[in-house]
Amino acid sequence: MEPAANLVKLSTVLPMWQADNADNFLMAWLHFHPADPWFVQVYVSGGVVTLDVPRDVLLKGLDELAVCEDLKVQPSGEPMWTLWTLTWNPDEPLTFRVPTANLRSFLAETQKLVPSGAEEFRIDWDAEAELLFEEAQEGDIP
Repeated sequence: MEPAANLVKLSTVLPMWQADNADNFLMAWLHFHPADPWFVQVYVSGGVVTLDVPRDVLLKGLDELAVCEDLKVQPSGEPMWTLWTLTWNPDEPLTFRVPTANLRSFLAETQKLVPSGAEEFRIDWDAEAELLFEEAQEGDIP
């Protein structure tokens, strides 16, 4: 793997409208790092939430219900919208509409950087093993 390949980062801003109250509007920043290609980092404005979302959940959620720990992604029934339900607080899940075209475009760009199925080839496994051994020696790993 080329050293510069780990420095590439793809980012975009995604507007979010609360599904049941379009007056509530937030922004989400999506970041994809080819060095950690299984996840997309999602930061929601106002400190609402920061998530590491599996990229395959976002991809699958464009066409059908897909779930990870703190997020449900699914089609809205209207082609221009995808629904994101933030579930980090199970008593008060929040559902937002996000523009499907923006999300699909961002995910297509991530696929150009690291195609699905090629993620493991982007990881520097020697560096990861070395980090684990260092943490174990420092007592960080039980």
